Order: sequence, then C-alpha cells, then structure tokens
Amino acid sequence: MDSSTELKDRERIAKQIAKTSDSIRKKHRALKTGKIDKDIALEKHFKPVVEPLKQIQRMKKSNVTLDSSNYASSEPRKLSYERSHVPTVEDVYETPNEPLETLVEQSLQTRQFREELNNQLGPLGQKYVNMLLGGDREKAIDRVYGIYLNENGTMLDNKRFDIDTNDFVIIDGVKYKGTPGLYELIFKRIPDDAIYTENDKLAYKSILLATNAHRRSHNADNPILGNKGYKYKNIIAPVVSGIPCARNLNDKSGKRVGKGVIPIEMTLNDNKIDYVHWDDPNELVDRFRLLEASRQAGHNAHDNEILSIIEELREAGLIIN
Repeated sequence: MDSSTELKDRERIAKQIAKTSDSIRKKHRALKTGKIDKDIALEKHFKPVVEPLKQIQRMKKSNVTLDSSNYASSEPRKLSYERSHVPTVEDVYETPNEPLETLVEQSLQTRQFREELNNQLGPLGQKYVNMLLGGDREKAIDRVYGIYLNENGTMLDNKRFDIDTNDFVIIDGVKYKGTPGLYELIFKRIPDDAIYTENDKLAYKSILLATNAHRRSHNADNPILGNKGYKYKNIIAPVVSGIPCARNLNDKSGKRVGKGVIPIEMTLNDNKIDYVHWDDPNELVDRFRLLEASRQAGHNAHDNEILSIIEELREAGLIIN
C-alpha cells in the first residue's frame, strides 16, 4: 500500500470517528436532558420550516469545490494520531450541540423561515405559537394546563391540538372559533383579563371538559388538579365548579346515573379537588423529590402534580424564572 492510499484510508477513518463521536454525543445529551420526544414532535410539527433549512445546508455543502491545481502543487497533509487529537470520552459526551428546538428557534429569526411558519397560521396562531417557542415561554406559557409537545405533535393534555390559517382552534378534530381571549386562556399562565370575555371562558370550559386538562393524568375519573396559582384560582376553578368526576356519575350498582338533579354528595367540593396542600415549603420539596424519583423510575402518571408543585413554588416566590 503506497503512502497516498494509506493517507486516504486514515482520512476516511478519521472522518468516520468524528461522525460516530458526533452521533454519540447528540444521543447522550438528548437522553440526559429528556428532549428526544420534544425534538421528534418539533420535527413533525415544523417540518415545513426545518426541511428547507436542511436543503439549504445540503446545497451549501454540495457547492463547495476544491481547487485541484492548488492541491497538486502542495505537499500531502499528514494526519497526526497523537493522543491529544483523539476524541476522549469526555469530549464525546460533553461537547455542546444545538438540538432541533434551537435550530427551529434560530430559523424563526430569519425572514424566510418566519414566512414559512406564518403561511400555515393565522395572525393569532403566529403570535401565540411564536410565544410558545420563544425565549419568554417559561414565564408566559402555561406549563400545567396548557400546550405541550410530545412524539404525537402539539397536544393539549390528552388531545391533539392544531391551528389553521383562519385561527380556528382544532382539538381532536373539533373546531373552536379562535378569538384573542380564547388563545389567552389556552396558552397563557396568567391570561390578560382585559382580553378574554365570558364567551371565551365558556369556550375554554368546553375545551377543559373535552380534554380533561384540569384533572390529574388528564383522566375524567380523576380529581381536579388544583393549586394556588392565578389561573387555577381565578379561571379554572370557577368555570368547572359543580362538575363531578365521571366516576361520581355511577350509582351503587355501577350503572351510569341518567339525567336529573345530581345529589349533593356527587357535586364538586374541596375534598374532591386534588389540591397541593402545604404548610412548610420543605414538605412541598420533599413531595417533589418523591414524585421525581417515581418519574425517573418510569412512572409518568405524576407529571401534572409535579408541574403543579412547581407552580406552587413559583407563586410562593421560591422559584424565580
């Protein structure tokens, strides 16, 4: 094997090592931060935005040409395989890489890709979806009862959530007329009461009942997930008061109770609501640690309660973000 062939083989191996290292690094960081499902959801939901970006990247790579005359007169570059140049385990796992979410957010800052996204949304959709993806989302967006992303796309609790170009809100195939107030109630952690109306609250109530967004684990049979947050106390609790759990609509034989007056013992009261009670913030933190340990063990039924505890700590001023 001549030196030229050996050099090419070494270059090929070096590229394969770099490519494998990059892939391992991305997978590890994605697993460590729990963003794989979110990236898949973003990939699906923003494919019209991401695909053109990828195409441009591929075009840029394909347009790179090498000046053969310069290389013909140059000495072949020897690759050094000293220890300091080989990627270490720490390099593979700790070198930061931008996830797809960052790629999407960066693309939204350019005129071309903002237009791509906006072409699929109405004015209200543009405003609130950009808010969902923007830098202020942790403060503005409702993380307990609101919109989130998973492997199935954009979700409102246990139902698929979509928006069309006319700003209609589509939840599990059912359309709701989109208004500024309804968008405030769905997306915002603290909706602006100068924007939403009583009609918007009625529409929001219908959405809550359809999605079980206000109940633990998004299940109609479970208690209401209550907390001391602004949105629950001032909006959700008032609109769902007097509505029993589905399990309370059964008689002693297990049959569904028909139309008529609901007995007082079946009506909603404080004992039925799954409040997060606490006197000492340390008790709340201990509960949070217990639920997080359960979640790490693979039990995801406590996600809503975890978010509710975070909301409690934020309202108490113990979490600032």
